[in-house]
Amino acid sequence: MSTILFLTIRVLHILLAAVWLGAAFFLMVFLEPTVRALGPTGGQVMVGLTQRKFLVFMAIVGGTTVLTGIWLYWRFTGGFDPSVSGSISGMVFGAGGLLGIVAAVVGGSVVGRSSKQIALLAQQVAALPDGSEKASRLQTMAAVRQRLAVGSQIVIVLLIVTFVLMSLGHYV
Repeated sequence: MSTILFLTIRVLHILLAAVWLGAAFFLMVFLEPTVRALGPTGGQVMVGLTQRKFLVFMAIVGGTTVLTGIWLYWRFTGGFDPSVSGSISGMVFGAGGLLGIVAAVVGGSVVGRSSKQIALLAQQVAALPDGSEKASRLQTMAAVRQRLAVGSQIVIVLLIVTFVLMSLGHYV
């Protein structure tokens, strides 16, 4: 495999990982609290993000980061050679990669699904007259927002630890 292709994939991996962490951080620290503070109308922000395919963008970025990371680990370990995978660097990179995969799974299954539910509930609430059904949907939306917040926090922690491990893997 040519050195230029390897370096291109490595740079792509680093850039995608940075975009993934940055977008997840933005969502958790800025967007989610703003949406929550807006109350029932905050769900319209999630509707807009869903319509603009932000969740698809995040899935592509996270998935591509994981796939390029697996390829880089495979190349680093010479095809997952146990002697290289068992080295300190191999274990550090492997642990970071595993945490990155877990972050992608939690991001898709908890954060992505919760975001879609909030968008759907927001559309339903907007169409309902004031009453018990609307109040019930708003309660459901609040519970889903809480799940979104917790899922986002988990993803951020996993991604930060992944970044640290990937950085240390070069020096241990």
